[in-house]
Amino acid sequence: MHLASITHRKQLFELATRWFGDRPRPEDGRFLTQVFIYENLITSGMVRTLLTGIKDAVHPEPVRLLRLRSKDELRDAILAACMDPTPREAELFRQYLQRPEEFFPGTPSDVVLGLREDGSILGMARVKRLRRIAEKGSRRVADKLAGAINERATAVAMHRAETYGIPLRQMLSSKNEMAEDFAQAERIVSRTFRDGAVVFQPEDLRIDDGIGFKFVGTPEEMHSIEEAIRNHPSVVAVQREEHHGLYNDINLLVDLQLPPVAQIIDQAPPRDWSVLSGRGLSAMELAKGFPDYVAGGERTFRAEVILTTRADLVESEFGSAIHEARILEQRHGVPYAGRIASNASFIISFMLMLALSPTIETPDPLPVKMWGRYLPDVYSVAIWKLFGITLGRDMVDSLMPWGAELQV
Repeated sequence: MHLASITHRKQLFELATRWFGDRPRPEDGRFLTQVFIYENLITSGMVRTLLTGIKDAVHPEPVRLLRLRSKDELRDAILAACMDPTPREAELFRQYLQRPEEFFPGTPSDVVLGLREDGSILGMARVKRLRRIAEKGSRRVADKLAGAINERATAVAMHRAETYGIPLRQMLSSKNEMAEDFAQAERIVSRTFRDGAVVFQPEDLRIDDGIGFKFVGTPEEMHSIEEAIRNHPSVVAVQREEHHGLYNDINLLVDLQLPPVAQIIDQAPPRDWSVLSGRGLSAMELAKGFPDYVAGGERTFRAEVILTTRADLVESEFGSAIHEARILEQRHGVPYAGRIASNASFIISFMLMLALSPTIETPDPLPVKMWGRYLPDVYSVAIWKLFGITLGRDMVDSLMPWGAELQV
């Protein structure tokens, strides 16, 4: 993965590509744990400064903040904030209240919602969940591999046609034959990971929206926000894209320049490192390692800023462009979803879960290889082991007490 929102993105990308080739190193677990502990301390100050500048450009008055833990809470907050709904909004709210089970209830989401003095929504901030990061990363891998697998499958079919002495366009293949062509192509491509022949570039696996903000306002306010971002002294680059359709917004990828290393270290908020010592590193190790980690990273990071109107916000959470439905469409619309994509998804998930687990020990070899075939059970067991959960003999006997009677 190439997470543009972190300062050690080059090192994380290098680690991920090594893991795809089953080449972990003993220090990888320590590094992953540091990434997901230190990065917020490095970038949070600059993020707050940017948000303050944006807010003051359109709303210098105080803002009330709400911490929300699910999309249910977010939708309820949006409904409460819309004091004068339009006919379209009123109809969507009515459907939500009558049939909440159709609005993807229980979806986890970590959001800070900002409300103006009149209770209307000014904006929200969120950090992308690890599952979504893993999902996006594996989709980038799948996009990269789809063409290679299809080309190889065509070559396999062409060879089969040559053995029959006919051009490929004249050969009629059964479903089983086409499936075998694809499976053979998949095996060939998967082995290139083992041989180190697959080369990813950072752009192939780039994820831009690890840190994301959404501001809600009139077209005039959206213009003022965009100007405030472009004129902010720490902003070094802005990429702009407009989306039009069922849901409309302006998407800005904002690159921010960090202050000097010494200033980051001095101004980092006080931290009780012992709170995080259950993740494989002691409080002393965490405190001691922070300065070197800051010094070893890039001097910029990226945030995604979305500008939208209230009508489009409501449409994206309640209407025809509901966010969860778009996620499902993305999952179903991937050009390749075979075993290599599944293995890539697990390896990325395993990296992220290792960072959160109580160990920094890196398994060698990794429990899953890009060129292997596995049932989902293998993925689950590997994650459980990171947290010290094993399905041992005692657990099996307690779950299936009749098992002992069947043993010979």
